[in-house]
Amino acid sequence: MKRLMMAALIAFLIIQTANLAKAESKTSCESTQFKIVMKSEADVKEKASAASKTLNTYKKNKELSAKGRTGNWYKICHANKAAYINMADVKEVFSADEKALLKKFDRRKGVNQVVSATGKSMSDTKVTIQTYEKKQGEWRRALKKMEGVIGKNGFTKSKKEGDGKSPVGIYSFGTAFGSETKPAGMKMSYKKTTKYDYWIDDQTSRDYNKWKTYKGNPSVKWKSFERMNHELYRYGAVINYNTDPIIKGKGSAIFLHIWRGDTKPTAGCTATAERNVLSLLKWMDPVQKPHIVMGTNDSLKSVK
Repeated sequence: MKRLMMAALIAFLIIQTANLAKAESKTSCESTQFKIVMKSEADVKEKASAASKTLNTYKKNKELSAKGRTGNWYKICHANKAAYINMADVKEVFSADEKALLKKFDRRKGVNQVVSATGKSMSDTKVTIQTYEKKQGEWRRALKKMEGVIGKNGFTKSKKEGDGKSPVGIYSFGTAFGSETKPAGMKMSYKKTTKYDYWIDDQTSRDYNKWKTYKGNPSVKWKSFERMNHELYRYGAVINYNTDPIIKGKGSAIFLHIWRGDTKPTAGCTATAERNVLSLLKWMDPVQKPHIVMGTNDSLKSVK
């Protein structure tokens, strides 16, 4: 009797393990990030290669769910297995808010990379970070969605020094920086920080909202400053807010940098997990003029 019970138990466990593996495989295949639509009739490939085996042919206007994109190939789910379709044969489906946001960059010559940090309300301190790039004349999603945080007092259209808010608007990026050595594969200019590097937020100083290197006592030279070699700045990038021209009191030291956590907002910067910061910095290419857009969908409607 005991042997029969043991055999039944083993058989049950084997069946459950097989079912679990099957479910996980199916879930993995079917988990998607966004929708795409066929622009023309085209073949679905077994691998991300034109020479790969054709699994099926999809007709124009067919809507598909995409797991993501690598290079010129979208990864989709076909017959419960991963399959691939060429980027030239499909267009991505965007929400009305995404379309409105991306349209702003069609008017900005040469801007082919966009980082979007959008919140649900002006007082919200959490944002969703998304990336878009123009490929073959069309906007495409780039990296996976990321969680981020902004200023402890949310967004503002009229930023002031020390208000703890992040500025609504569209801004280019300055140099990347960090206390660590420049990561391999990064195309952006990179400045390694030292204990002598400061960002000045002293409104009375001619150095306001500038990066300065100084080997003397900074407290004697400036009333207020940020040290550029602290832990949250292991990796980051300057956001060109209030830089040309610099208006005293309008806000300073706006960066993209590493967060303390998803419940810990900043003093006005945009922050996310270290792995995300690194992904963003390696993705951004100065030739493509990367810009960041920050705000809520409503607040950005009036931003040109």
